[in-house]
Amino acid sequence: MFARLLGRSGLLIALSCAASGLFAQEQPVVEAPQQETFVQALEANGIKLAASPAKVKLGDIAEITLPEGFHAVERGSLKKFYEFTRNSMGGSEVGVLIAPGGWMLFFDYDDSGYVKDDDKNSLEAPKLMKSMTSNQDAANKERVKRGWDEMKIAGWAAEPHYDTKTNNLKWAIKLTSSRDNHQSYWINESIRLLGRGGVMEVTLVTDNETFAADSAAADSLLTNRYTYVSGQRYAEFKEGDKIAEYGLAALVLGGAGAVALKLGFFQKFWKFLVFGAVALFGAIGKLWNKITGRNPDA
Repeated sequence: MFARLLGRSGLLIALSCAASGLFAQEQPVVEAPQQETFVQALEANGIKLAASPAKVKLGDIAEITLPEGFHAVERGSLKKFYEFTRNSMGGSEVGVLIAPGGWMLFFDYDDSGYVKDDDKNSLEAPKLMKSMTSNQDAANKERVKRGWDEMKIAGWAAEPHYDTKTNNLKWAIKLTSSRDNHQSYWINESIRLLGRGGVMEVTLVTDNETFAADSAAADSLLTNRYTYVSGQRYAEFKEGDKIAEYGLAALVLGGAGAVALKLGFFQKFWKFLVFGAVALFGAIGKLWNKITGRNPDA
């Protein structure tokens, strides 16, 4: 179970702050293109997008109705989207949503079973943070072996909170990198939407400056426009259904702790780089080589 949590679920990290800081070392400040530029770039590369007011299916498990100005990558174009943004797929991806304000939501579904919320009143943030940070050394040793920078969790941006009405679990952590001697941080927000047969893992990609507003907008969107299909809602659990081998605390530990420090970090990082500077592929490629350590002198 825990190995699965260390996979692709929740690895997406919003790195606008870190990306802009590193990028400034390589190139003059360039104003990021508007969302339409990104959408046009996707469509020009054969990636089909659904636009509002479409109702978009997220796998066969859930659906979301797009508000005005929003786009979503169509199911048949997900693979091409991940290739275009230089990401590998793990098989759990079911959707990508692009907001007109610039933020994005990435959806992965884990069919590990019904997650009991018995520990909803015992999500002790200090203990959870201590558990996450205690595993940093082991995770960083693996990163160093691969020539990557060391990562540290710098605390909560938002402590874990479980909404009993919506059965949604949300938290956000601050992350730092040895690239700038851990001087700056960025935020990774993870949202878990509990269902009858598993968990929809949602990651918000935005920047530090607009995090609070974008987080609130994403929360409103998921509350009012996202739903599991009939028969898959959390409240529709029946005796005999598959039950997950872990609870809410393990979702936080797996999603916010080791995952943020493990191998998929830079795969997810690329998503925001492409979004923020579509017209600067050459410079971003150079930055990519530098931050991953694959070819730092390129």
